Amino acid sequence: MREQHRVFTDPYIKSLKPRPAPYKRAEYAPKGEGRLTMRVLPSGVKEFFYRYRSNGQDKTLALGRYDALGRNGQTLAQIRTALRDRRDLQRQTGDVKEHLRAEARRRDVEARRGSLEQLCNAYVASLRAAGKPSAEEAEGVFRRHVIKPFPLLARAKANELEPADIQQILARMVKAGITRQVNATRSYLGAAFAYGGRSDRDPRTVAGSGVLFALKSNPVSLVPVIKEYERTRDRTLTDDELREYWKALEPREAGEHGLPMVQAASLRFNLALACQRVKQLLRADWPAFHFGENTLLLRDSKGRGGARDHLLPLTPFALEQLRPLRKINPPRDAAARVGLARADDAEADSPFTADGKRRMVLGTLSSAVREISKALKKSKKIPAFQLRDIRRTAETMLQRLGVDKEVRAHVLSHGRTRGVQGKHYERYDFLPEKRVALEKWSDYLQRVIDPKRKAKVVPLDTRRRRA
Repeated sequence: MREQHRVFTDPYIKSLKPRPAPYKRAEYAPKGEGRLTMRVLPSGVKEFFYRYRSNGQDKTLALGRYDALGRNGQTLAQIRTALRDRRDLQRQTGDVKEHLRAEARRRDVEARRGSLEQLCNAYVASLRAAGKPSAEEAEGVFRRHVIKPFPLLARAKANELEPADIQQILARMVKAGITRQVNATRSYLGAAFAYGGRSDRDPRTVAGSGVLFALKSNPVSLVPVIKEYERTRDRTLTDDELREYWKALEPREAGEHGLPMVQAASLRFNLALACQRVKQLLRADWPAFHFGENTLLLRDSKGRGGARDHLLPLTPFALEQLRPLRKINPPRDAAARVGLARADDAEADSPFTADGKRRMVLGTLSSAVREISKALKKSKKIPAFQLRDIRRTAETMLQRLGVDKEVRAHVLSHGRTRGVQGKHYERYDFLPEKRVALEKWSDYLQRVIDPKRKAKVVPLDTRRRRA
């Protein structure tokens, strides 16, 4: 049969015998359509291809192995059906092979397209990998305000979300009376979508088997910040209100109403420290506590210039509030000495954890204070307050107790001196002044809790003692 008139049939295909080396046969086809070709292997296997010409180059596309019965390959009729499909695509696209490759890439991206929950998790993982302390807060915000209350949205593909979906997430928080966390949640979601867009364009992500998000835009960018939630507040608690707040921090026993022990004890301990930034406090592991010197070393990462040490004295009153946390979450070495059980896979040697693995986050304690405020408003007619109002109350009271402004700034870690002098030369830690200030605060707070308590005489001189 001459090649220019050859048409493959089952008898012809069966007549082709294997040779020591592979050889080919081609079927006749009009010019420009491309040919059906066959390769006969030494094993006797016969493979079919579609051969065509594109941009001056010959290209081939596999159509399958031949089997007359279709048990271990394709019948001739099936191969011809595939051939017609490929020829049609060739006419439509100009290069069927490249078109199919692009389709395969698109299907791969589609299969790897990540959900909103995967986007949130990937962003949190990137924060952890970068050593960002905000990783735990972001994880808590996503869990409480996005993933748990909106399971359908969490499972939806991230690139299908629209501004209305973000509004729905934030509107739920507004209805629940949450204010400051609304903008924080918006900010974290916006950062997660921005991360997803950058991640998709990273060659390492595309080359690997990681999740792709195929984001076309950031839906958070069209949802405005609620400016009134960012306004400076001036709410401070009176002595009576502070007393009721302290009473409300009585930890609950099994089956009773009230806060879980770890939350209540953590809030009382922080109040005894004149209300440090909760984020900083919750990051403190047991090695940050030095009980021989009765000090606590925090790391303040707020503001520019990188993290800095923030050393605090621990007053007897603060140590008293820390005692329940030491009992619930003993330090690893202490637990080993007295035979207490700690989880072998515990990630955090921290006082501030309910399960030995995950530290509490700011949102957990903020929510706890918000619930206390709601209960006190209902039962005691006390105006609403938030966690940050407690901190403002502490500084206001420190000022009333005669603590110098500079000392207050160092007690509450408001910052450090700018410029060359502050950056390179001022290394005094104000520890004696801080101790005096916190002793004054402890005495004041104990008299608020128990009005019958007599005032303790604390020296007024908080000037720095220099070597």
